[in-house]
Parts: sequence; C-alpha cells; structure tokens
Amino acid sequence: MILEKDNAATCARMAKMRLTPQEEALYEEQMKELFAWVEQLARVDTSTVEETAAARAAYLRPDTPVTDEALSNALVGQFSAEQDHCVKVKKVL
Repeated sequence: MILEKDNAATCARMAKMRLTPQEEALYEEQMKELFAWVEQLARVDTSTVEETAAARAAYLRPDTPVTDEALSNALVGQFSAEQDHCVKVKKVL
C-alpha cells in the first residue's frame, strides 16, 4: 500500500474521529511501521508450507455478492432511517 501524508487524517475522517496534529503524526508513523511489516510478511515464500485444516476452515463461505434484490429490499426495509444510501442504526456505544 502506498502511504501518503494524509492517510491518518483520511482514516480518522472515515472513522469520524478528530485527531490533533500530534496524533496524526503519531498514527502516520505507526501506519508506516505496520505496512512495512505487512510488506515484509508478503515477501515470505510460503509455497512449500502445507495447508492446515484450520486454514481450509477459514474459507467455508464463498466470497460472492448477494444479488437477490427482493432480499436486499426486505433487509433494508427493516431499518427505520436511511442516509446517503446507507441504513442508519442506533448508536451502539
């Protein structure tokens, strides 16, 4: 992943968080370290590692979108409010 200067600010906006400039700098540095570690893991050759039963169990559900419009409308109809094409729910916290 390419890191840009405002990645922490962008993530904070998406999470509806307010960050101070000091927090942005801290989180940007932490994100750089995290992504560097992920890139390091991606370079590891795992072609000779045998797959375990636990790894196979993680892929039980096919990753395919649900395209049943009637089901979609029924599910969305269960919510009382909608905003920006998303259903609104009560605050959890």
